[in-house]
Amino acid sequence: MLSRVTSIFKALTLCATVLLSIAPLQAAEKIESALTINDAYFRLMPPGRSMTAAYMTLTNNSGETQVLTSLRSDSAGSVELHQHTHIDGMMKMRKVDQLSIAAGESIELVPGGYHLMLFGVQDGLGLDDTMVIELQLESGKSVIVNAKASSFK
Repeated sequence: MLSRVTSIFKALTLCATVLLSIAPLQAAEKIESALTINDAYFRLMPPGRSMTAAYMTLTNNSGETQVLTSLRSDSAGSVELHQHTHIDGMMKMRKVDQLSIAAGESIELVPGGYHLMLFGVQDGLGLDDTMVIELQLESGKSVIVNAKASSFK
């Protein structure tokens, strides 16, 4: 009887150890997903062009500001964050080095506002394709985005 109690105690100890070791992993997953992406898409390019734009909504689910510092994609030579602004009645586009998303806030990357510029995009992308874009954060973490193709119209 004593050996059976000992075996049950060992089994319970093992279960408790496993459960306690999983808790930090779950917390880490919550930290990793502090920034969520919705409605990500990129515009297909007209023939003869190798530059296009991508749009999405970035939502910061964490309790601290998330700062987007760089971007990359295997489908493009380079990816940059840009912003359209109106200056003296003219719309101008400029590169932005980083984008801060306050805790609990969302920022929309939309035509005529913040957006991603994709340069040197590979040929042959069609409406059924997805482009993987990596958003790198100041914290050292990154978020992978699967942007769907959209017609250029």
